[in-house]
Amino acid sequence: MLQTSGVVAALTFVSAPFFVRQAQAAFEAVDPVLMEASRTLGAGPASTFARVAVPVARQGLAAGAALAWGRALGEFGATLMFAGSFRGVTQTAPLAIYERFSTDFTGALALGAVLAAVSLAVLLSVKLVDAPR
Repeated sequence: MLQTSGVVAALTFVSAPFFVRQAQAAFEAVDPVLMEASRTLGAGPASTFARVAVPVARQGLAAGAALAWGRALGEFGATLMFAGSFRGVTQTAPLAIYERFSTDFTGALALGAVLAAVSLAVLLSVKLVDAPR
């Protein structure tokens, strides 16, 4: 379990700035008048945040999550340093591609194609789900 938590720590460490920066921009774009209106109607700070700020910033938060996920999906170095590359335990897709590159180039190429397809599918789904209605 220690190795798995190392992978999670490494991926969080390298991808969190992508989400945080996008979340900052999304929350800065929330109209302060909406927040003030919620407060004057009796909502507390937490309720205003949950019921006004988060829904308004939802598209920016989703974009930040997609960016962070994409960054984490391709992470190589931090994962190798924090958790190693143990097949079936801590081996991520980029580590598996690297391992197979010299011995099974076709397999490495196939894994790369799967990684690219999954990334494309996630980004397209975020785009479709958050499309303006």
